[in-house]
Amino acid sequence: MQRPLAVLVALGAGALAVGCGASPVTPPPVVAAPPQAAELAWNERSPATGPHLVFRVRRFAVTAQGWEADVEVENRTTVTWELATDRVAVGQSFGIMLFATDELAELEERNRSGDLPGLRAAQSFVPELAATLTPGASWRGTISAHGNLAAGRYVRVVFGPLVADGSPPAGMPARFVWITDHAYRLRARP
Repeated sequence: MQRPLAVLVALGAGALAVGCGASPVTPPPVVAAPPQAAELAWNERSPATGPHLVFRVRRFAVTAQGWEADVEVENRTTVTWELATDRVAVGQSFGIMLFATDELAELEERNRSGDLPGLRAAQSFVPELAATLTPGASWRGTISAHGNLAAGRYVRVVFGPLVADGSPPAGMPARFVWITDHAYRLRARP
């Protein structure tokens, strides 16, 4: 699902502000998801018709040190898309987000209200993320980061930012971040 870049950059740190005088809320206990892996075969496109970009997630794993995802972006448009020309933006919007449900309605509502969960930014790209994707080109690799993930949460992969070098096809913004429509539930047991 396309998301405005400004929303994700603002949420990149995942900070939560509590107003003055508000009483703190105790969150439920969180259990770290143990190592696990899933073959996913997610295949999503934007826009749904005409020239488009394809976003694939082939595999997701929780490792002893963190997480990793085998992903791909393919350009089926007539314009070049910048992927990694702005390293700061990549560090703030390429990775994963954890959601309470796998419902697309939750993602859409949280995006509309500016309440997306904090990004778990990818810290490693193997091979290195392509700077641009020319028409017909693709980049495939493994993104990963250190840190625990909460069992029972749903993982969505975040691709971006993608910036059109020229006029994008109809139905596509010139600059956006893609959050997968699919979600993977983190198991509490291997």
